[in-house]
Amino acid sequence: MKHKLTVLVAISAALTLAGCSQTTQSNTQSSQSKTSKVAKNSSDNSSTSTASSKNKDTYTKLSASKMDYKTTASAIAVYAAQKYGDTWEIAVNAAKQGNLDVAFRSKDATGITSDNSGYVYEVSGTGKSSNARYMLAGDGANKQVTIFVKQRNLGTTSLKDIVAYLNQKNDADLVKQLAEKTQLNVKLEGDEDAQKTTTTSASVIPSSLQGTWYTADTGNGNIDTLTVTDNKINDEAGFSMNVKAKNSGSSTSDGYMKQTTINGISFYSFTNMGQTPGQGSTYLAPHTEDGQSVIVSANSNGRTNAVYWKSEALAKKNSNKQFSDLKY
Repeated sequence: MKHKLTVLVAISAALTLAGCSQTTQSNTQSSQSKTSKVAKNSSDNSSTSTASSKNKDTYTKLSASKMDYKTTASAIAVYAAQKYGDTWEIAVNAAKQGNLDVAFRSKDATGITSDNSGYVYEVSGTGKSSNARYMLAGDGANKQVTIFVKQRNLGTTSLKDIVAYLNQKNDADLVKQLAEKTQLNVKLEGDEDAQKTTTTSASVIPSSLQGTWYTADTGNGNIDTLTVTDNKINDEAGFSMNVKAKNSGSSTSDGYMKQTTINGISFYSFTNMGQTPGQGSTYLAPHTEDGQSVIVSANSNGRTNAVYWKSEALAKKNSNKQFSDLKY
């Protein structure tokens, strides 16, 4: 009897141990399954977080040090529209449906009394004269941008700060889209400079050409001077002419002026009496390079002979430099 009881007790103990083992294994598998599931979910969340982080880092960015003239104009317009609204916002919204037109105007024509020299850049999205205006000073990323509404000065900031603001707002794509539709040195409807040339002998040559200009595009680094008054051109390179309002007179030192567009740039051709336009003519265009007012001198095919600057220092700095928007 005792032997039977001993066998029964041994069998019972074995069954109990087996049950405990199964329970422990089951609990371990369950725990491993849960742990595996949590780890997988954690991995999924990490992957999602990484993708989100990558998306944030893939926004297009602007660079103030690598910005062409059209992108610069577009960036200033988008910045001013967001910062100041008003006529700037109207111009940008209209440009989204058409073009962003930028006219180069004189301070006298706009009534602006800023200490800046050079052009007033007038921005429009409708092709009509606008009160959205800005002026530039300096070079590169530190170029200073002064923004106006009509004659009212809204403030001055650097191109570098404008770009930082736009990058923070993730507006680089909008700037680049508008840059593709930006047209520089256009004539806006109602632009007073369009009527600046008069028919009186006292003032024939437009004010945008007048002044003393310098170039070092001479091959040897020497400075040549171009002097333009309201009715006379004198170029040290050998061209001198009194410009008459009408094609009249017989003096060989007299000549006449005509306006023509070559390669998208509006030139004034100056031709001595008795010559055919294009033969021995001088072609001059008010233009802008690196934010500075310049005069481009070219031949009848629009090939650039020289770029004239407002100072000898600027002329030496840009000696024999070729610009991407000019034909050579």
